[in-house]
Amino acid sequence: MITECPSCKKTISAGNPGVRVCPKCNAVIKVGDPLKDEENKVVKTADQIKKESGTKNDKKETRSPQSLLDKLRSEIGEEAAKEKQEKRKYTGLFKGTPWDNWKNIGFAEALFQTTVEITKRPTKFFRNMKFAVKPGLIPIYGMIAAFLATLFQTFWILRIFQGLYPDFESFSTAMSSLPAVGLSMLANEDKLKLVFNAMYPDSSTLFVQILIAPIMSIIITAFILHLGSVLLGSRTRLNHFYRMSGFVMITGVLGIVPVIGNIAGFFWRTVLVFKGGRVVNNFSSQKAAGFTVFYVVIHLLFSFMGIL
Repeated sequence: MITECPSCKKTISAGNPGVRVCPKCNAVIKVGDPLKDEENKVVKTADQIKKESGTKNDKKETRSPQSLLDKLRSEIGEEAAKEKQEKRKYTGLFKGTPWDNWKNIGFAEALFQTTVEITKRPTKFFRNMKFAVKPGLIPIYGMIAAFLATLFQTFWILRIFQGLYPDFESFSTAMSSLPAVGLSMLANEDKLKLVFNAMYPDSSTLFVQILIAPIMSIIITAFILHLGSVLLGSRTRLNHFYRMSGFVMITGVLGIVPVIGNIAGFFWRTVLVFKGGRVVNNFSSQKAAGFTVFYVVIHLLFSFMGIL
């Protein structure tokens, strides 16, 4: 983190918020937390340090700025302990996600580390995601995950449907046995054929669907997340939700196992939305729960409508 000494205006590098010594003017300063919009403050100027390190029984006892810093930290007690907690809390805050570092660690390694981080440490992952230096918009990782999820889902839907209804007659007969649904659909045979033909797409149509669906899924999910955050008073920018939406698409790969995998993936995604929403929006647990419920309701509504 790059910041500025409030005493001499020198640009200095500070890993985390806390008390430290300016290398130019030797003033003891407190670096504010940028996440809380705290300003940097001068704790002790160089002149004050000289006065405090004056004489003791007519003997000069020179104290280095570092020794004074240690003394101040011991004096503030609880504040120093809090700073240590904050330091541990924000470790890695400005590093971004493993995927943001794929050029340095390699594509395959970034793919692996990102998946591990999302699975094992989602809170830390989404915090790092929000404060990446050059985040971009939709991560390629999300596109890959969404593509695989769409591929698995499409494969099993078509396989199961075509196995149950090898021809239009069998499908029409099955629909007629469902009064509530069948009567409305059978009232117009063209609609029934439209549904049947959609389950037997040609190669070009299927190819286009598999390419477009992942992008649309990420965009729609991002807008749902952003709308939920706005309704709950968050000012987090939309681009963070594009990234969050992309990363949570990894849950869809569980769809490689039909039905059970889809259910497990949905619950996993719900957990990620809760933990990611709490961090990205700086929500309390109660607000994060409301944010998650909003997402789940809209997601299920769109799923029933065939949009997601």
